[in-house]
Amino acid sequence: MTNGERPRPENPLEALRELRDDFGIDAVRVDQIGRLLAAGEFRSIEEVVSRTGTSRRTVEAVFRALEPDLESSGDGRRIAGRHAGKYGGVFGAGEPFGARDPWAGLAGDPDVIAEMARLIDAAPAPVQALDHVPATAETVVKRARLMLGGFDLTGAHVLFAGDHDLTSLGLFLAGGAPGLRASVVDIDERLLAFIDTEAGRRGWDVRCHFADLRLGLPAVLRESCGLVFTDPPYTPEGVRLFVARGLQGMGDHRNGRVLLAYGFGERQPALGLAVQQALGPLHLVYEAVLPAFNRYVGAQAIGSAAALYVLRPTRRTAGAVRAVDSRAALYTHGSQAVEATGGLEREAAARILELGGGDPGEGTLLVGDGWPADAPGHRLSLPAFLGSPLPRNLQDHGTTLVNLYPGFGASAVRALLAANSRRAGLVCRSDLPLLKDAAGQREFARLIGPGYRIVRLLRSTPGPDQALVLAEKARPDGWTGTERVLGYMYARAHGKLGNSWREGLIKLQKEAGRTLTKSESRAVIEASVSRPELLGRSLMELPLHLFAVLAEDVGRSVAALPG
Repeated sequence: MTNGERPRPENPLEALRELRDDFGIDAVRVDQIGRLLAAGEFRSIEEVVSRTGTSRRTVEAVFRALEPDLESSGDGRRIAGRHAGKYGGVFGAGEPFGARDPWAGLAGDPDVIAEMARLIDAAPAPVQALDHVPATAETVVKRARLMLGGFDLTGAHVLFAGDHDLTSLGLFLAGGAPGLRASVVDIDERLLAFIDTEAGRRGWDVRCHFADLRLGLPAVLRESCGLVFTDPPYTPEGVRLFVARGLQGMGDHRNGRVLLAYGFGERQPALGLAVQQALGPLHLVYEAVLPAFNRYVGAQAIGSAAALYVLRPTRRTAGAVRAVDSRAALYTHGSQAVEATGGLEREAAARILELGGGDPGEGTLLVGDGWPADAPGHRLSLPAFLGSPLPRNLQDHGTTLVNLYPGFGASAVRALLAANSRRAGLVCRSDLPLLKDAAGQREFARLIGPGYRIVRLLRSTPGPDQALVLAEKARPDGWTGTERVLGYMYARAHGKLGNSWREGLIKLQKEAGRTLTKSESRAVIEASVSRPELLGRSLMELPLHLFAVLAEDVGRSVAALPG
């Protein structure tokens, strides 16, 4: 016994009664656990957490209280038959176990759930550093049916701010609606490729966009949707930012809704309060909070369950969203965790400037945080740098140095697209997939080829877990027509692909001494593009797996030019 704690009674029945008393009117949770253990089947702690929606901490407390009367098989426990009778008056042993999911009936057709389960099984593995915990197939289908039954989604646009649970696919698998369009914005390139491939194979209108939501929402998605769904990192910073980005994508603040999945342990209401306080400045109405609506494979600290919040904006919401200041740290794991520390030390920054700096007379643009205050050059934040073309007064720099360390390495390709200077340098973590081995480095070179040529890749520089990429603007000498058009498009990475593609073809023909009108160029593109929706998008938010698709389409258009 320490810190004034009461000793646990040696009699398990008394220990359980004491535990029930401690839970007050919430003792039903203890009863649910007890009835499972008295039902005759062996149950592991993980299974009891999943079945009851109660945190692992509470489940373990019940197991400890009952330990003398439990018997084991493997990692499973149950109340031994000879002891079961004495618990009948405590938690109703012998009564059927009552599921704590009043919305289970929403899932409906078991065939739909089975197909959703197959999709989830085939999806890329969760990423711990992004706080991925997969929802069950039943949960995804419940979400979809709630959206389809609660809102008129005919001709609607639904935005998914992160979608590691594949709820966008579930929306169509559950029946969809005429003219329904879904957009997924996520930082996980593997996930975007999977969703895009599955949706395309099935003829569903799901469009995938890359973005690190800490740095902004793609321009093409702003003020475009009527309904938002998000299951964000469960930190106050993460919930606030993902909801705010969803609201930036909402075009109808009078009728729109945000559906938010968020949960906390039943004995940790302070965590829930912190999140609700973080949402407070957004001036949202809580139309509904459906407890334990979402169930997960994992997340035992919150009982493998989370509530579904139905949030509605008010007149003050739009202004409040513009004032939201994103933070670099949102997650609970990895280099992007709230508790993580990082950035450039002064010596590291000096080394980068020494290796990557160009002619002082040409000027240097320093992007991101961590640069010494006395370092020469203009400064620009990462959100401003990646979110729009450089201001005119910053377009003539000979060198652009971008700090992506420690947690922004997923934007490495886009950082080079945005640099648009004669030389560029990136500093990021050395374990970035595009840098850590030869195959990744070849892929990196291919992706940036129409814009930049890597001249040096220094791993463990300037620090042990850092890498410095130095690149030069690609020269068009000896390029094919396709490469020249792509180079023109890469140099205008923030613009609409349809516009830069059209102008690139016109410029290519002009260099060959031929004339191509805008209407003729548009006609060639329309006959060549395999996915017309790409024309209204930009390279900055295009998932990397679609870069090859774009290159093939551009190649067809060049081959179709007259002359």
